[in-house]
Amino acid sequence: MQRLLIHLIAALGTASFGWSEIKMEGAKGTLEKGNQRFAEGKAIAHGWQQGIVNKTGALGQTPSVAVLTCADSRTPAELIFDMGVGDLFVCRNAGGFDTPEVNATFEYGVAALGVHTILVLGHTKCGAVTATLAGTPVPGNISLLTKALEPGIAKVRQEHKDLSKEDQLNHAVEALTRYQMLELLKNSALLQKAHAEGKLQIMGAVYDVETGRVRFLD
Repeated sequence: MQRLLIHLIAALGTASFGWSEIKMEGAKGTLEKGNQRFAEGKAIAHGWQQGIVNKTGALGQTPSVAVLTCADSRTPAELIFDMGVGDLFVCRNAGGFDTPEVNATFEYGVAALGVHTILVLGHTKCGAVTATLAGTPVPGNISLLTKALEPGIAKVRQEHKDLSKEDQLNHAVEALTRYQMLELLKNSALLQKAHAEGKLQIMGAVYDVETGRVRFLD
């Protein structure tokens, strides 16, 4: 396994030089402060970062925080957290759920790049979650999305059926976020081991598409 990983790193031209300044114990605080700058219109990370582009282009990437989030155009993680080139290792799909490909990507991030934090970021007014809650037929391959999301929200439909659609959706988004946090570990022995050894932490949060604010889950 270790020899295979070394060959994979070499093939991808990646080198870990450890210049990332996001430390494991301060990851949540760093993300919170970045989101605060974004929400207050004080973002600083998105000017032309020539130095960082040149460095990461020549020497490789060393992101320490990974993000699993939705493909929704309103949830660009680098903007939301006021992060720049080389800071975040991001996977996105409609609904923000774990797949073998997503899991393998994060395994690579942990094993080869030095990722120590994975954030599962749900968001309000998620169309994929709304469609799953509705339970009505959807066209084409969209059904693959709703089938994948269903296990994470099934209890919400049962336990909160008397709530308004908006409140039910909010409960479903949070439930799905927590469910995906568990799925990431459940589906990967490598991530489980890193987590058990204290080398990986999994966090969850929900982004409000109206306010730009991120609420971290307990």
